[in-house]
Amino acid sequence: MAKNVPCSVCGAAATVHLTQIVQGKMTKVHLCEACAAKGGAGDPAVFQLAGALGSASEVSATALACPSCGMTEGDFLKRGRLGCPDCWTGLAPILGPLVGKVQQGSEHLGRAPAGARSPEQMRRRLEAARREMEAAVETEDYEAAARLRDLIRELESQLA
Repeated sequence: MAKNVPCSVCGAAATVHLTQIVQGKMTKVHLCEACAAKGGAGDPAVFQLAGALGSASEVSATALACPSCGMTEGDFLKRGRLGCPDCWTGLAPILGPLVGKVQQGSEHLGRAPAGARSPEQMRRRLEAARREMEAAVETEDYEAAARLRDLIRELESQLA
């Protein structure tokens, strides 16, 4: 007789069982049908999110809550989803470390629509491009260095 295993996200009875082995380390995720359908059971991020949620085991004594929708830390840990955009502010003390576990950083450094970057973001990208260009020259990757040189010129003209 098989025992009921709880869903790694919401705690309901799991019917989908996934196992991922990366560099000899095995990770198991158990999902109910609803969570598997919502989260895209084939997405590798499911393993990262489920693991991060599982490690955030206890709800703190000072219950955090969203000022707009009222979602609490316990609600978030149970559901694995936020209730509204303001939850990012209200639940920031638990979301910061969680995002750090799942992603490489907490700031968006990718592409943005033209004109959407702030001058500070452009300055940070400019400095990063300069460092990348120096590294490309050191490794004698002159094509990458030339692309970065052009990017640096473009960013400098936008900042001027």
